[in-house]
Amino acid sequence: MENHQPNSIAITGIGMVGPFGTTLEDLWAACERGPQPFPTAERFDHGLPSSEAHKVDMRQEFGSGQLSRAPLVSQYAMFAVNRALQQAGIVLDRRTKTPDVAIIFGTSNGPGAATQQIYDDLIDQGPAGVKPRVFQESVFNAPASLASIHYGITGAIQVVPASGNSGAAVLYQAQLLLAQPNITRVIAICSEELCDALQVGLHDLKWHAGYNAEGSLTSGAVMAEGAAALVLEPAFVAKERDAKILAEITGVGFGNDAAAVGKPDMTGGGMIAAIDSCLDDAQITPADVHKIVPGASGTNVDFELETNAIEKVFSSAEKRVAPAKTVLGCAMGSSLFFEIALAAQAFAERRFPTEFTKNKDEVTPQNVLCNAIGLNGQFGSVLVREAL
Repeated sequence: MENHQPNSIAITGIGMVGPFGTTLEDLWAACERGPQPFPTAERFDHGLPSSEAHKVDMRQEFGSGQLSRAPLVSQYAMFAVNRALQQAGIVLDRRTKTPDVAIIFGTSNGPGAATQQIYDDLIDQGPAGVKPRVFQESVFNAPASLASIHYGITGAIQVVPASGNSGAAVLYQAQLLLAQPNITRVIAICSEELCDALQVGLHDLKWHAGYNAEGSLTSGAVMAEGAAALVLEPAFVAKERDAKILAEITGVGFGNDAAAVGKPDMTGGGMIAAIDSCLDDAQITPADVHKIVPGASGTNVDFELETNAIEKVFSSAEKRVAPAKTVLGCAMGSSLFFEIALAAQAFAERRFPTEFTKNKDEVTPQNVLCNAIGLNGQFGSVLVREAL
């Protein structure tokens, strides 16, 4: 019996950095501890709750301090990629070009902090105050370009700025690239860096949570930062090289209800379209899904429309597990990759970190649906399957 679907993609390496630390074990432990109070950001003075990433030592990781001067969004991405390649057992060197490897980078605001610095310098000091290095790092493809140069990757490079739906968009593009005969491996990256102006703006729009006069957290999402990288290969290729397959991605789907700017369809039409498309791509039915990881950012709007969608497709919400966002905050595009990493570990643990009891009579996770919700009606779903 064939263990892999013809279109299944193997995950052979996972790297990450986030508010929890730098390993999957750190992520799992944080989720097991459960939600903790969100502090105000240390790097900014806006007083909003934030979830800042663990500081990484780029000099120790790469044996050079050069990458330490890059914006945090690039540092996070490079750190995650390096760890993912190590786990996959893949050595890439800039002296040996690799045209069969592609990079796909997803993000919400990309180097938004660098862009804000440019405008601040421009306003405060005039054109002469803008730092040339910061200017070149303010483009959205900077982290992907940095990775391609460092590892000698000459294959395709794609950048997907799709807010909280970036992770699903990256994996969809990965499907397309891995279907090409000249691409044997894709490095999929999502990285996010907190940005002062963006947090304040989203708070003004009632999306980002804040603190009331009593010091209690108001409703809304809490922005987080960090990165996750996945090494992806066609399942049969990974099997041929005897790679350890951590999990398989068998379906990706999208939906966009476009009801109105800032007003998605509360019946969940866009989310339903994404789920249906994903299940169709994976060639399974709703009954075959064992667990659902919600994509809601933390806002009441996201929660209501996604609940309506899940209950319509699956007839109930019993399969839902608590997403990592409840503990980490919403790391926008990176959030979906964190959930996929947790799903891969859940296959080995036979439970999710938020499921504290092991009931042998319960269905253990084998097919996990991970949802993503972006801004203005963007929806994505990814089906992650246990490697057989």
